[in-house]
Amino acid sequence: MFRRKKRIRQNTYKGRPKNRHRTLWSGTLRSTRIVLALTAFGLFNLMLIFGHDWITQTDRLGIRTITITGCERLTPAIVKHQAGLAEARNILTVNLTTARKRLLAHPWIAEAQVTRDIPDRLRIRIREQTSLAVLDLGRRFLMNDEGAVFKEVAPGETPDVPVVSGLIYTDLGIDAEAPTPVMRSVLQLLKPRQRSNRLDLVDRIREIHADPALGLTIFIADDRQSQGYRTVMLGFDAFDEKYATLQTIDAYLKKNPRYDGFQSIDLNNRHRIVVNPAGTIATEDARKEV
Repeated sequence: MFRRKKRIRQNTYKGRPKNRHRTLWSGTLRSTRIVLALTAFGLFNLMLIFGHDWITQTDRLGIRTITITGCERLTPAIVKHQAGLAEARNILTVNLTTARKRLLAHPWIAEAQVTRDIPDRLRIRIREQTSLAVLDLGRRFLMNDEGAVFKEVAPGETPDVPVVSGLIYTDLGIDAEAPTPVMRSVLQLLKPRQRSNRLDLVDRIREIHADPALGLTIFIADDRQSQGYRTVMLGFDAFDEKYATLQTIDAYLKKNPRYDGFQSIDLNNRHRIVVNPAGTIATEDARKEV
């Protein structure tokens, strides 16, 4: 049998041919917009670059004044150099955060603030460390008024503060949550230097020996003594009351022609005070119990 050949019908729903001119125009317009956008973006960045260069180089924003406050030990020149402002010319080129970090890196600067007053002034405020004592831990370190070590004593440096001996590193509270009782006693004795009722005593202390069992023993400068100092055993607390007792006994011994002050005194127990007078005339034992 013969198969009948299938007739191919014409597609009567075929769409109209596309408009090639309109397609070409749309592509050209899209490309032009992209080029214009890129050009505008490039010009904007170029304006920013030129604007930045002009602002950071113009003499109208040049640094004319650097005000530095808080200097006692340090000089304004040292502070300016430490902040990295020796070569700074334009006020907007100064990184305030970096300048502050550089200042805090100096061992004698405890706090620092750097601000600018547009158009031509920089302000630097610092607070220097307050040297409370020299800690003798085998190596000597300076301790501030908060009980923290802030620098090592340099060779040839002679701070005019008492020397604290007898402590170890763990007494500082570095490896513990808080300083040990003997360290707290040292701070309690030295910290209120501004208090008039104990200022005279603190200013005359040459050395403090801290003992975890016996407390504090201080050595007070006295040119009248052959060794150049007097020894006072204070214990751990009640320093104001003990100093008042010390003044009373000292005044009594000075009025008595038989004595020239005292060499040592034990104030650890205020109810049983032992005094070793200095310059006794009699041959009897110089140790007196009050």
